Amino acid sequence: MSLPPLRALDSAVAEFRLRLTAVADSDWAAPTPCTDWDIHYLVAHVVGGNRFASLVLGGATAGEAMEVVTGTPQLGVNPLDDFDASAATQRDWFGRRGSLERTVSHPLGEISGGRFLRMRVFDVAVHAWDLAVALGLDATLDDELAQTVLSIVEQEEPGMGFGIAPCDEAGPDASAMERLLDLSGRCAEPTRT
Repeated sequence: MSLPPLRALDSAVAEFRLRLTAVADSDWAAPTPCTDWDIHYLVAHVVGGNRFASLVLGGATAGEAMEVVTGTPQLGVNPLDDFDASAATQRDWFGRRGSLERTVSHPLGEISGGRFLRMRVFDVAVHAWDLAVALGLDATLDDELAQTVLSIVEQEEPGMGFGIAPCDEAGPDASAMERLLDLSGRCAEPTRT
């Protein structure tokens, strides 16, 4: 059974935050399953994604939001505070009346706020797995969240519209988590996503 979209976002944020609290000062340059991304870049990517979402939900174009995000350091002296603040603001924007029905600007084109919310759930959840793997922690996501994100991936364009190549390694008896990782390009050989 899938989680409602806002609860799924809350669950994905909680999963990412749990891993983020385990990052030590010596971990920031450690590699992640996303080729060429260290932990610092991965966390900055998620925080930047949260801020991008808030900006476009607030009426900015994708180009304007991207300019703001890429022109500003995403992580300061306390990355956990940066994550918490950006996640709370993003949650507030997605939770506003009419946010899921309205059209927002996105690099893929004009999309509904509801579709954008599902894409954010995917991004935060899968990167929670990436962060856990990078830290050598248990990377298992909550079962309901894994099922929900798998459903999102299966209903989206192939590769989530961003060209993510599936591994095509998950067998017929694979769990929701294993199928999600497969469709998200989390193969034996990592790929940048």
